Amino acid sequence: MSETLRATVTEPVREAVPFLVITVLWVVVMLVLYGLFLATKPSDITYAPWVHATVFVVPSIGFLGQILQQALSGRRT
Repeated sequence: MSETLRATVTEPVREAVPFLVITVLWVVVMLVLYGLFLATKPSDITYAPWVHATVFVVPSIGFLGQILQQALSGRRT
């Protein structure tokens, strides 16, 4: 493999690794928050599906912000 081809391939992969790690962390955060939501929910109360969905909204905003930041930084290079 030539040096320029190696540099062309390894640079995007090296830049993608932090984004993938952050993506995994955001998924874990969302699942932990949902687990806490379910663990603290009183047993005699049932929530509508939209209430369950809102548990994912706050972490999703941060996750989408990270995707936007990554997309914008990728366009600059």
